[in-house]
Amino acid sequence: MEFGKKHLNDVFTLDGIQRVSSRDKILREIISNLLMHRDFSSGYVPKLVIERDKITTENGNLAHGHGNLNLKTYRPFAKNPPIAKVFREIGLADELGSGMRNSYKYTKLYSGGEPVFTEADVFTTIIPLSEAATATVGPTNQDTHQATPQDTHQVTPQDPEQRILGLIDFCSTPRSKREMMDHIGLTDTKNFRERYLVPLLEAGNIEMTIPDKPNSPNQKYRRKQLDR
Repeated sequence: MEFGKKHLNDVFTLDGIQRVSSRDKILREIISNLLMHRDFSSGYVPKLVIERDKITTENGNLAHGHGNLNLKTYRPFAKNPPIAKVFREIGLADELGSGMRNSYKYTKLYSGGEPVFTEADVFTTIIPLSEAATATVGPTNQDTHQATPQDTHQVTPQDPEQRILGLIDFCSTPRSKREMMDHIGLTDTKNFRERYLVPLLEAGNIEMTIPDKPNSPNQKYRRKQLDR
């Protein structure tokens, strides 16, 4: 878990109106799965690999079929019931089959993609990642180069969550993209769009003032009210 937290950003995500750590939820499910369902008689070395665009886990497996699993048709099978019981008792697992459902739910929140579970003699899980999940935390070279002494404190690796919450509050009044970037001290448009603007729009925290013309030069963004 600590290895995953070290190399993956805790992207701001909302489950309804509650802030959740989708990163930690995903790590809990795939690591628990790696241990609970492993074929301990196999000499295959389990793996957890973090790449720029995905997390992959592999473990030896007593296969009950072959191919990719489908969430709608999947029938869970307890491969190590005593171990699974221990994991439920210590809070690292829920009921049988919940790991796959939770992985789908939180991967969608975390990166917008869907996980892939492949049943074979080696069980493989692939969690797609967005660029925001593996981007280096803190200012880009461009941000650091162009920041003035007065706004240096704004582009240091302060908590991304504070930046995002600040942006949502800032957009109580409709704001342009440039105004939003200036508010958190960023100058890199691509970085701002991928790490802040798009996730906030997709999560429904803010909305466009001209939604039918997303590229309009007059486009602004406002906080989305719950009763809208």
